[in-house]
Amino acid sequence: MAAVHQTQTASMASLSKSETSSKPASRAGTVFALAALVRLVLFELPGLADLLASRVEISTPITSFKRLSEGVFLFRNGVPPYSGGVVHQAPLLLGLFYPIISIPVLVRLLYIASDLAIGSMLSRMAELKASQMSRKQQHEKENTTGSMAEMEGSTWSGLTVASLYLFNPFTVASCVGQSTILFSNVAVVASLWMGMKGNKSIAMFGVALAAYLSLYPIMLAIPVALLLTQHIDGESKKRAIQLSVGFLATWTVALLGLSWVLVGSWDFMSSVYGTILSVRDLTPNLGLLWYFFIEMFDHFRPFFLVVFQLHLFIFAAPVSIKLRHHPLFVAYLLTAIIGTLKAYTSVGDASLYLGLLPLYSEVFKYMRYSFLIGNLFLYSSCLAPIFWYLWVYLGSGNANFYYAVGLVYGIGEIILMVDSTYALLRRDFDLQNPPTKPEDWSREVLQK
Repeated sequence: MAAVHQTQTASMASLSKSETSSKPASRAGTVFALAALVRLVLFELPGLADLLASRVEISTPITSFKRLSEGVFLFRNGVPPYSGGVVHQAPLLLGLFYPIISIPVLVRLLYIASDLAIGSMLSRMAELKASQMSRKQQHEKENTTGSMAEMEGSTWSGLTVASLYLFNPFTVASCVGQSTILFSNVAVVASLWMGMKGNKSIAMFGVALAAYLSLYPIMLAIPVALLLTQHIDGESKKRAIQLSVGFLATWTVALLGLSWVLVGSWDFMSSVYGTILSVRDLTPNLGLLWYFFIEMFDHFRPFFLVVFQLHLFIFAAPVSIKLRHHPLFVAYLLTAIIGTLKAYTSVGDASLYLGLLPLYSEVFKYMRYSFLIGNLFLYSSCLAPIFWYLWVYLGSGNANFYYAVGLVYGIGEIILMVDSTYALLRRDFDLQNPPTKPEDWSREVLQK
């Protein structure tokens, strides 16, 4: 009888464990299904997808689906797609859409699947980061006081992180507006996830692919390398860095070579990367450069082009050195810098770094200007289409109206970067200098 009782107890325990583990999977399935359903419904609303695709806040000359469709049409009819100065997407992106561009359902499913893939990878990254933090705390448990454990806090679940990305209005608008920035974002998130898992080849392929599509993510090679080597010391770290650089160079050459094979010339280099670096297309957007170059005399243009491009790249080294123990935060900060300072900014850039930030949810309680940041994003998002309509359609406004909204949006991004960086550094300081008495910690929390 005792053996029977033990068997029944064990079976009930295993059944309870399986039911408990199935609940998170069921919730995740519900969230992802709801995210897909929202996008499908929005795609089916008459005229909404075309309206969003035409919005300059969503589609830029570099990420416009209409320009991509034009390139595929030219390619299908034997006309060099990069001869007219309209197409600025990479050749392999044209090749991806070549067989499906005339089937809208497949195009929409591709965009939805890409968004869901990013959400899934962010969820897995959050879970992996939480497990790494748990192991670290367990390893240092004998040196951790009660107040230290309270300061460590807990990170958000992977499902919460995925939900914040999938239901972010910027994310949904970029997906329904069919901005091609989505594919660059997929490559960025995949490279970070593979970096956390220690897969050098695929991680660097993600960096190479993201840089191939939109150039500036080449800076993310640094945080990905930090992820790949964060648990390695000495000669092994040096060897891992050398391998990573080799993989990055190999994948980059392979992507460019395949592009040449596909289109039969190097014209795409000037049309894609030349346009990004030289800012030839001055179509208004949420960025800070288009109005500046419209008002500038031509003989000043080369100098300021160099200044602005260097200004964007120059942050990579100091940020990576200062925050080298937080490679995921370095990746978030660099993507935010890129999304703020590059010439062709869209809300798709914001959806990426706003999706990465919740991976460091433990720093949120240290942030001081969350309400201000939220309002700046809200006001600029609401006023941008209004001021555009006043300027372009009614003629009762001018370019200054729209550019002012872009400045407000940029200020919100800059305050977010500064405040989140302060929060991380302050948290690190508190962890390294814990209060000696529990009442000191309580007083400090109340002061915040």
